[in-house]
Amino acid sequence: ASPAPAMRDEQLKMMSLLVFTFQNAAFVLLMRWSKVLDTHYNSTVAVFLTEVLKLPLSVLLLMYEKRSVTEACATLNREILGAPLDTLKISVPALLYTVQNNCLFVAMGYLEAAVFQCTYQLKTLTTAVLTVTMLGRSIAAHQWGALVLLMAGTVLVQEPPAKGGGGADSSAGMMVGIGATVAACVCSSVASVYLEKILIESKPSIWVRNAQLCLFTIPIAAVGTQMVKDDYLKEEGTPIHGFTFAVWASIVTNAAGGMIVAVVMKFAGNILRNFAQACAIVVGGIGSCLLFDFVITSRFVGGVGLVILSIFIYGSKVEQLIAWLAAVGLARSSDEAAYAPVPLAEEAPPPPRESADEE
Repeated sequence: ASPAPAMRDEQLKMMSLLVFTFQNAAFVLLMRWSKVLDTHYNSTVAVFLTEVLKLPLSVLLLMYEKRSVTEACATLNREILGAPLDTLKISVPALLYTVQNNCLFVAMGYLEAAVFQCTYQLKTLTTAVLTVTMLGRSIAAHQWGALVLLMAGTVLVQEPPAKGGGGADSSAGMMVGIGATVAACVCSSVASVYLEKILIESKPSIWVRNAQLCLFTIPIAAVGTQMVKDDYLKEEGTPIHGFTFAVWASIVTNAAGGMIVAVVMKFAGNILRNFAQACAIVVGGIGSCLLFDFVITSRFVGGVGLVILSIFIYGSKVEQLIAWLAAVGLARSSDEAAYAPVPLAEEAPPPPRESADEE
């Protein structure tokens, strides 16, 4: 057999991981940059434009997947118009994803990019809890341990405001940022678990699913733009007032993010994706330090280390963990039985992967 296809797949894997790492880090840095510039842009309009951009991207990718415009249109007609009840069910996660994206913009107005990246990993915890309670699945003992590490790391990265650096206002702002991030995590988790539970019989292409979501996220986001008072709209005369390069770039990277996740999951798999996430957190920390004068302390480094460790442990199989520990002389292969899953319900894989509509 020719090695060419295998080599091509390996190249696609590495390329998708590099793009995934860059997109993860660039998205939060660009959002933070857009907030630091303080141009008073309306973030609900940014969310609306993000959703509008996702729809043609999803349709184009479906056409590429089907290798036919006619087949792609027939698929959309069959999966959307031909299944109205399934399509209607998508309105619930669409609302949650729209709220999530608005929460992300709020959070980035109060948190440093690196702090936000670590805190946002709490969606692993919320998804795991919902997977157990709503889907009746079990979580392995090492995964529960990883979630404890994740919580500890998240607490450590929340540096208290320095004395003389804003006092009560800084503390209140940090609490708003953390609250918005946690709300985004909950929305993301509920939406993904809902899709897994309610639509388990229906397994369309991820691009079709994204198009279905856009049919609801676009009007919901449009309504959201009318629910926020925009004091600068009359003065500037346009809803995209204050839109700098950073705002437009964050919109594009957010819209492309879900598509990139889907490609990474197809070519790279979970472990390499976890590695890319860890790299993105490190890149985000360095970017925050260089661009926004963020001070990296030993406490922050310790918190980031715990978060990255939790990502690897949670996404790994027991055999892999035992092999890694054995390689450094900390475990024997016979220890594997000690790490069996906690039998909460029927055996099942880890929490469902993210939708392509989600960051």
